[in-house]
Amino acid sequence: MDKSNENIRNIQIYNQLVEKASYRWDDYSSVLDYLVDRLDNYKNHIMALDGYVQSKVLENKEILVGLNPKIIDVMIQYLKGKIPAAYDSMKEAFEFIENILIRKSKKSEEESILREKFVFKARELRDGEQPLQSRSDMFHIPFDKRHLVASQRFSISGVPSIYLGESIYDCYEELLKPNLENFWVSLFHFSPSSDSSKGIKLVDLTFANQKHLFPILWNQEKKNDEAYVAAVDELVNDILLYPLIMACSIVCKFPNASFKQEYVVPQMLYQLCSVSNSFNGVKFYSTKLDGMNRKKMQNVMINYALPAQNIRAVGHCPILTSWLSLTDPISAEICGDIKIKADPALGRTTMGLPIISMKCAELKDDKTVLALDKMTMYFEKILAEKDLKALRPLCGWKTI
Repeated sequence: MDKSNENIRNIQIYNQLVEKASYRWDDYSSVLDYLVDRLDNYKNHIMALDGYVQSKVLENKEILVGLNPKIIDVMIQYLKGKIPAAYDSMKEAFEFIENILIRKSKKSEEESILREKFVFKARELRDGEQPLQSRSDMFHIPFDKRHLVASQRFSISGVPSIYLGESIYDCYEELLKPNLENFWVSLFHFSPSSDSSKGIKLVDLTFANQKHLFPILWNQEKKNDEAYVAAVDELVNDILLYPLIMACSIVCKFPNASFKQEYVVPQMLYQLCSVSNSFNGVKFYSTKLDGMNRKKMQNVMINYALPAQNIRAVGHCPILTSWLSLTDPISAEICGDIKIKADPALGRTTMGLPIISMKCAELKDDKTVLALDKMTMYFEKILAEKDLKALRPLCGWKTI
């Protein structure tokens, strides 16, 4: 097959695999049945690949043979009530792809050092709660209130975690579109570390940037071309990680249920972040985005979950408080007169914060989206002015 045609076909197959409909199991009797079917379908996609890409995928025979059965066994053992056995299967599944995840994490760390990483945390005021004023209100639930920690996709009941979002819009969707009067946001900063034993290292359950990847695969044809080989490696890594990413991204069919089958695999994975020396958090796609805007918005609908790394009787994790800087919380009310300025082509501010009304044409006149973008511009001003008093660690300052 002609090399250009081979690349086109591989890109098409990759798109069919990762450009998910929504990871819904509406037409299946259980999540287990859905997993079995999707993983069988995954094998068919691999065999449909062509040439160099397929050969690179098939080199990883141990992963292709071992990963899928272990993911399925996690679900089977959990549903049988054999939780330790489910955890052991998750650990074995993780070991198959740990080296790939470590390489992805190191690449993200290098990019964070070159380009500062800023994300957001949002909270909805509870009934009767006063407006938020303290940065500590935006951190994880204090240890002395761990009874309030509910089970989430990447959160274990009773174990405090910090959930962060790539954009304020992402946070708004994750909180199920609360009334803006009750919606409060802080900006967080991931502090890069030159010491590889410190700092945030994430299990990255997102796919490569296709806008960067596809042009290289499309135009480069030489196996000895450095950019081409790197692009193929990213494509292969995505394909090998697909079973885990898919199993952790299944949309909840019964969102108000006490037990959610969809959370079994991601929660087992998340527990590994509390004991692993390689990782201490997870980066994953939001399941709240669907429909025609999904492809446009995927890179700004990314979440981060960071479990407490150490415990205390009261207060917050001393390790996370040293890794993260944050601002005081704000509401949309104080941002009404702020002007929205960003690069229309990129949909981002000068400091790289996403502006949704410019990124997605269907939302450019949405009043709520415009209000959220004004909140983003508030934080843009803090970053542009390098206001270290506004963006600082929770610990190490006399005033919190």
